[in-house]
Amino acid sequence: MPVGVPKVPSLITGEEEATWVDLYNRLYRRRALFLCQELDYELSNQLIGLITFLSIEDSTRDQHVFINSPGGAIVPGVALFDVMQSVTPTIHTVCIGVAASMASLILSGGAMTQRIAFPHARVMIHQPASTFFESYTGECVLELDLVLELREHIELLYVQKTGQPRWVISRDIERDVFMSAAEAIDFGIVDLHAEDAPNHGFYIGSRAEEEMEYRLIENLKDSLN
Repeated sequence: MPVGVPKVPSLITGEEEATWVDLYNRLYRRRALFLCQELDYELSNQLIGLITFLSIEDSTRDQHVFINSPGGAIVPGVALFDVMQSVTPTIHTVCIGVAASMASLILSGGAMTQRIAFPHARVMIHQPASTFFESYTGECVLELDLVLELREHIELLYVQKTGQPRWVISRDIERDVFMSAAEAIDFGIVDLHAEDAPNHGFYIGSRAEEEMEYRLIENLKDSLN
């Protein structure tokens, strides 16, 4: 039986005592964001809003985007990619399962040296596709022109983020290319394995913040006993 999203104690800015919030809000406050489903306009807008708000709230704290996604629509994906490049905080991207299609571009869009893949993660790249080719012939021609233009734009973004020459990107996205974590590192989509990151992994938030929250949470637990 589903139990819903669990609640966990958290320290809210400006409060002296910890309160109970749902798990994902607690993670958002620690700058942990999630792209773990197909990317559409709604999810893209939610992530853009979270990244923007957290950047305004504190531009000095790094943000982590965890990715386990089959990809999704091009325009929402490029919108999220552009926002990641424009905000002040360092954006870490972490592939924890699969980053396919547009999700692989988002993965590559993290800050250089801060793009991480877990050892068993998989990354897949391929060319943009259209869903309108069953329309009338004239509309097909217009749609094909748009797809080719988007493909060229996506290729240039991969070139920028991977360091691969244009001809390599153009050749490889002709078909579905699946990569292991090690192959994705060699290709330039990610920079290192999670286990090779500093301190044997990655750290979210500050040590001082964690210690303060730990004390407040322990006090909250004691008051409930």
